[in-house]
Amino acid sequence: MSPSSTALSSIGTLIAGLLLWVSGAFSLVPDWGGHSAPVKVAILLAAFVLQWIAPKRPVVAVVAMLLLIAVDLPSGVSLPLWISFTDVIFAAATVGSPMLRRVVGSGCFALTMGGAIVVAVVVDPRAGVLVGLLGVAFLISPLGYAQSVLATVRAARAEKLAAEAEHATALAQERRRVSRELHDTVAGHVSAIAILAEAARDVPDPAPIIASMRSNSLAALTELRAMIEVLAGDGDDTATVRWASLTPLIAAARSVGSEVTVTGGSAGLTVLAETVMTRIAGESLTNATRHAPGSPIGVDLVTVGDTAELTVRNRLSDDERRSNDLRMTEGNGLRNMRIRAESVGGTVTAGPDGEHWTVQARLPMGRS
Repeated sequence: MSPSSTALSSIGTLIAGLLLWVSGAFSLVPDWGGHSAPVKVAILLAAFVLQWIAPKRPVVAVVAMLLLIAVDLPSGVSLPLWISFTDVIFAAATVGSPMLRRVVGSGCFALTMGGAIVVAVVVDPRAGVLVGLLGVAFLISPLGYAQSVLATVRAARAEKLAAEAEHATALAQERRRVSRELHDTVAGHVSAIAILAEAARDVPDPAPIIASMRSNSLAALTELRAMIEVLAGDGDDTATVRWASLTPLIAAARSVGSEVTVTGGSAGLTVLAETVMTRIAGESLTNATRHAPGSPIGVDLVTVGDTAELTVRNRLSDDERRSNDLRMTEGNGLRNMRIRAESVGGTVTAGPDGEHWTVQARLPMGRS
């Protein structure tokens, strides 16, 4: 309960008590004696104070209210006191500890049922029913209302936590997507530039290699600009590349002595399938150029029914054939290829195949 609502509720109870006093209905059973004017004032002030402190000191308010009711009961049951008690019960059931909520709930049910049974036996059943109804009104109802408020608060909290978790998941996915894009756009071309720079030192005429280095630099810059535009925009579009984007990487491989053969093409592929296949082929070309420079590389992209199939194959270098790991350690490149393929319902396999290293990707054509 907020301080303002607590103040309004306390003042409302005080006004209701004054009206009950003026109307002669201050005591529920006036035949028991009632109270003098000073006692009525004291009861109203005590109820006001306890109701005011209940949200901050629920235990003190409940105990003090029970003592006041016990002292007041023989004199005729002061209605303002019980009206204030309902607010104290509500405060205890909403802001109190779980133990206090259990104690207050059990006590209210016991007091309602016990009072109704005792009055029914001692006085008459009709009076017992009346006491039971009063107990429901003054004791059980605030408990039910408190449970509804707590359920609403828990639901709002759960919804907030779910929204935060969803936001964190979306943010993590976006970070991974940007990481993959940066790896595929920057790492591939920069790796090619590094390989070309190394090769340029050992050839008499480095002009063709330098031209290839420039081509890869421009391609990297172009793709970086495309990513920056996507990240700076309001939408959530994924940067896309086309099959022709492989040209700088093919040129880099040829500049270090690799014969690159490209068969098939992207005709008939959706934009998304073409983008994924281009990324996988580009990563495969970069790896082949890095690990087996000078070895022939074959790139084949075909469609078989509703499936697009990509195969990138290169002859293993002598060092790789003697090595035990043969690029089997899964780095960012192979992991990114698999993630990209799986994101559109496809698969990627990579590994040695006799004297060759083969990357195969299969994507369904029905995804857009």
